[in-house]
Amino acid sequence: MKYIYASLFFILVIIACKKDSPDSNNSPCIGQFEADPPGQWLLGDFHVHASGASNDTGGDSWPVDIKRVAQERGLDFLVLTDHSNSTGSDASTTEEDPALFNQGPEFPYWDLCDSLTEAGHFLMVDGNEISPVTTDDERFKPTGHIGCIPMNLDTFDPSVVFIDRPKGALTGKEVLDQALDAGCFAIINHPYAPNSWIAYDWTSYDYHAIEVWNGTLGFDVFDERGRDIWICDLLSGRMVTAVGGSDCHRVNIDAPGSGLDPAIGYPTTAVFAENFDWSSIIEGLQAGKTSIFEGDTRLFIDGYTSDSCRAVNTDIQIVRLRGTVDSRLDEPILYLTQSTACQDMRPDMLAPTISRDTLLVQALSVGETFDISISIQGNKKGVYLGEIQGDWHYGALSEAIVIE
Repeated sequence: MKYIYASLFFILVIIACKKDSPDSNNSPCIGQFEADPPGQWLLGDFHVHASGASNDTGGDSWPVDIKRVAQERGLDFLVLTDHSNSTGSDASTTEEDPALFNQGPEFPYWDLCDSLTEAGHFLMVDGNEISPVTTDDERFKPTGHIGCIPMNLDTFDPSVVFIDRPKGALTGKEVLDQALDAGCFAIINHPYAPNSWIAYDWTSYDYHAIEVWNGTLGFDVFDERGRDIWICDLLSGRMVTAVGGSDCHRVNIDAPGSGLDPAIGYPTTAVFAENFDWSSIIEGLQAGKTSIFEGDTRLFIDGYTSDSCRAVNTDIQIVRLRGTVDSRLDEPILYLTQSTACQDMRPDMLAPTISRDTLLVQALSVGETFDISISIQGNKKGVYLGEIQGDWHYGALSEAIVIE
């Protein structure tokens, strides 16, 4: 009799184990996608300039006005990234006066941003854009502008002074190292640009993020290069986050802006954060949980097992794309691509060549809300990216799914 009881116990254990297995037909995810993790997508702009700190803002872009417009456009947070002390932080002049070089202050609105913050409603942080330039006779030589985003607001020292002059004295690496030493989440702003002297020289790859979508004309050919070089980094095993920034210098520009006058929030970077606080936003950035878009367009990507449970890396069998389309986007098309290799031309400014397969091309309707799933077959290794394209404005770029 004891052998019968033992056999029955063994059978029950097997049944219980099969029930708990994610590959079992009894998986709790079958029939519906597993619920999203706790948290929320917070909308922000990581690249904004203010009057009184940057000397090229037109004189009407004060922090209080920037906050007002940001909230009108539905942003949850915003970072001021005024130029480093290229003129000794004398915002009244654009002249290069050597007597003013390298004196700071670099974060003149640190206390004001803190006072303009409304806990649980709106976060405003004073950052910096370290802005060296090359010499006049090498004006087409890149150096790089580095977005310096303070990570820990309690321990960050806003009295730090950055060295960005004299002209031609620093490489991009030397500037990037200053941002890292200061305790900043370091972003390579506009790595490719129509003005080559603000492009990055690729003397260091120790950055945290790349601004793959800079304001101005919308998502243009230089942004496409930034997106592709970000994909190259991911394919090489670097953990690099994609962000967007308006690079707004004049707060009263109507959306979406025009030419060299981008509007606040165009583009917007959404960061998935567990809580509505700065530390959660930084955690989301470090994890690469970002999506970039303009207007009312949204695009989010997730990976699942065949049983519809959330998954990462090689367990992913299904890629799911969710979002909405802004009513102002003409002939929107949704793409899902799988990038598998990169011909990286750095440090040259030539565009990288990406080997990519297009897994989905689907026309969308303006104002449409969509939820589309694609099964992944064959060789799954690579970088998966969702995009909504149409005009230069009102598109979207998802975070990346990397399968190693």
